[in-house]
Amino acid sequence: MLALTILLALMSFCKSPDIPFKKGLYNLGNPDHRYLMPASLEEISGISWTGKGTLACIQDEDGIVYCYGLKEEKVVSEVKFGKDGDYEDISVVKNTAYVLKSNGHIYRVKNFKKNEIKVKRYKTPLSSKNDVEGMVYDSSENQLLIACKGSPSIEKGNPHKGYRAVYSFDLEKKQLLEKPVYLIDLRKIEGYKDQGNFTQASSKLVQILGITDPYGNFRPSGLAIHPLTDEIYMISSVGKLLVVLDRNGYILGVHALDPNLFRQPEGICFSPEGDLYISNEGRGGKGYVLKFKPKTNE
Repeated sequence: MLALTILLALMSFCKSPDIPFKKGLYNLGNPDHRYLMPASLEEISGISWTGKGTLACIQDEDGIVYCYGLKEEKVVSEVKFGKDGDYEDISVVKNTAYVLKSNGHIYRVKNFKKNEIKVKRYKTPLSSKNDVEGMVYDSSENQLLIACKGSPSIEKGNPHKGYRAVYSFDLEKKQLLEKPVYLIDLRKIEGYKDQGNFTQASSKLVQILGITDPYGNFRPSGLAIHPLTDEIYMISSVGKLLVVLDRNGYILGVHALDPNLFRQPEGICFSPEGDLYISNEGRGGKGYVLKFKPKTNE
């Protein structure tokens, strides 16, 4: 009986996905450059473009914003804004950096490029159960988009089971909207990976046998908005996936990442020209950032 169940599952899973696959703009198996981080950024957890070839970086233990010069390939400045803690992502808006903590707190660090910083903390309805890890500034709505790695819900009566949630923090009102702006159906993620049929079937098989959590292979660790296409890129260290959404939350593509290349992808951002940067924690070695230029033949 078990063998028949497995066979039927494999046959159904090898069919074409329900939604069309959009070919990626980047060759994610062949980075254009690899930037090695110093020891202080071994556990680099978030990055953001700051202008003039510089990335603002955060790591998940120290309350420090590091500015990394891509041309110099080194940290060119750093500023301490808070106590040690579990900091997960950073978004830069002009001369202000917003830093996200896993418990949902947001730190506004004004003038972070200078030694005249002013820090303010905002508590949100998000908590450690939501385990927030990804954040990006959305200039079209003057808001921060925040992705939950853990529980998708902050409402007791609406758990959003089987989804991953993205919330909005209004920068004008300085408050979090309590309903998600995006809910990502994890069943669609599982059925839409850009893998060969055999790999997909193997993944489905271990789920049937109860070896893995069917909803555990996509837990967003970072997100960014493409400056040219306005699409939302969400990266997941768990499951090694990159998911692309349109502004309506419709899944445009799900790309599997090579674990040998992406050791622990935690942060993601773009340059204004569309160059893609993905940061990886060192996991006992050096942290690093991979750069991918857009394909020129598409």
